[in-house]
Amino acid sequence: MVGTKTRMDAVAEARTWLGTPFKHQGCVRGAGCDCIGLIKGVGLALGLVDYDPSSPQARAFANYSVMPNPRRMREGLATWLVQIPVAEATLADIYFMAWGREPQHVALITDCGIIHSYSRAGKVVEHRLDDLWCSRIVAAYRYPAFKSE
Repeated sequence: MVGTKTRMDAVAEARTWLGTPFKHQGCVRGAGCDCIGLIKGVGLALGLVDYDPSSPQARAFANYSVMPNPRRMREGLATWLVQIPVAEATLADIYFMAWGREPQHVALITDCGIIHSYSRAGKVVEHRLDDLWCSRIVAAYRYPAFKSE
């Protein structure tokens, strides 16, 4: 699946998405994506995840509301990614974050902080993880291609 792709390759790929407009259910670099679309797009571009968008499994998760269902989102993340302890999360892993009580957002970890498609900014952004952002982290996941590291 991964060949010679590294975690820095994943971060570099995610950075090519910076400035991509926020678009609910989008997954096209430069045209539009949401937070899941960014993670999916990076994983597909580098072969880090085994995902066939035409599979029944993928279609079952394809249509989701603007206000994500945290339980369903967690099921989807567990289907294509590997859950890891938050304390073990590192470069190119994915944080699952909560705005209130329930998690409903994902971001890719970089050497500077996180990259994510942030609806409030209207685009994919990268910024540091301050105390407020750190307080939102509730779980972490890893691309399957990096699970043996």
